[in-house]
Amino acid sequence: MSSPELAGPERVRFPALYHRDFRVLWIGMVFASGTLAFQYYAQMWLIYSITGSAWILGGLGAARGLATLIFGLYGGALADRMDRRRLLFVTETVALVVAATLGVLVLAGITSLPLIFALIFIGSAAGSIDAPIRQVLIPELVPARHIPNAVALTTAAMMGSFALTPILAGLVIDGIGPGGAYLVSTLGNVGILVALVLLRYRGAPRTSRHEPVIRMIGTGITWVRGQSIVLWIILVGFITGAFGFAIYHGPVVMWAADILGLTPGQYGLLDATWGVGTLAAAYTMSWAGNIRRHGRIFLVGSLAFALSCLAFALVRSIPLVALVFVINGAAFTAASISGTALVQKIVPNEVRGRVMSLLMMSGALAQVNAMMLGFGVDVLGIKMLFVGTTLLCTVLVCILVIAVPTLRHLDRFAATIMADRKQGEASETAPAGAATLEEVNP
Repeated sequence: MSSPELAGPERVRFPALYHRDFRVLWIGMVFASGTLAFQYYAQMWLIYSITGSAWILGGLGAARGLATLIFGLYGGALADRMDRRRLLFVTETVALVVAATLGVLVLAGITSLPLIFALIFIGSAAGSIDAPIRQVLIPELVPARHIPNAVALTTAAMMGSFALTPILAGLVIDGIGPGGAYLVSTLGNVGILVALVLLRYRGAPRTSRHEPVIRMIGTGITWVRGQSIVLWIILVGFITGAFGFAIYHGPVVMWAADILGLTPGQYGLLDATWGVGTLAAAYTMSWAGNIRRHGRIFLVGSLAFALSCLAFALVRSIPLVALVFVINGAAFTAASISGTALVQKIVPNEVRGRVMSLLMMSGALAQVNAMMLGFGVDVLGIKMLFVGTTLLCTVLVCILVIAVPTLRHLDRFAATIMADRKQGEASETAPAGAATLEEVNP
């Protein structure tokens, strides 16, 4: 296999995979994403089978989301001050222990809700620290020109498992229950731990390693506030997460069971179509290589995601729901890849962990808002709640696209930032007394 440095990024497909350490980490992410999918479905069906309550299902999402809100920024700060590989070892080990404990307890018939929620909270806290660390490793494992391809492949590893895992998870839950599914999911934790052992990468010392974590978090937030392009990307993600993706964190199980009349296995088959959409988008963007219009893809993907969420709340035909899921998964993935790629290229390494943790807060908001949606289901009914929430998501995204010029010109602003940074780096490394281009060609 030829090196991409020799062949050129436009002559090879999936150039990020030509870098050995990224390839190892990516394989580990495939295992990790399968783990998350198994646990995601097992948790929802476990809570719904115990309580039958949409509100408590929403509480499940809130427990996961609160863990991310509390520990996500902390994890980003740790990623900017400590060895990132060692941190991943710690978080994945904690996740393995929590999943195994929960699986054994459920199989033993111990279904105390406070205990289950406590373990889910701890596992989600570990995951919220883990996620930004894996993202900020990317620019250290591949050259800058391959970052968008690495982001696309990473998203494919994280989201693409939803094309197959829902089917397997549904069958496992039907066969041996949520507890058995949890024990099966620990294989993914073992897989990524093995990948970390094989990783040759060793983190360099961080200049901010002695700075207080709270101050580091504040510095990261201040940096984002001063960089409008990153701020608006994060805000759009917050809206689509809180009012779009939130319906998939808990209430969707009640929708599948009561409105669509599906069993866990049947819903797993249906939801696999969402994974098909994510795979199609992720691998298409990975295959395309050097994409220049990430800003435009981010906007179109965000709009299509919001509209397809609204369509999901309106249709009842299973084939149509499957089609909507494909579109929804593809739109969500395209927007995620493009938004993340833009942020990864713009953000300097010394604050990248904190900024990426902020970007990932949209998932936490989705899960926290799932509790409010669960309460709304009990008050308004699931049909009215789904339509109202997804309509609000669509309207808010449209308003931002129309009212914010920065969002309509993301690609131009990003190119300007990168050009200014390269010019600054060139001036810093130029030898003293060297003539500038303007001096040579006035």
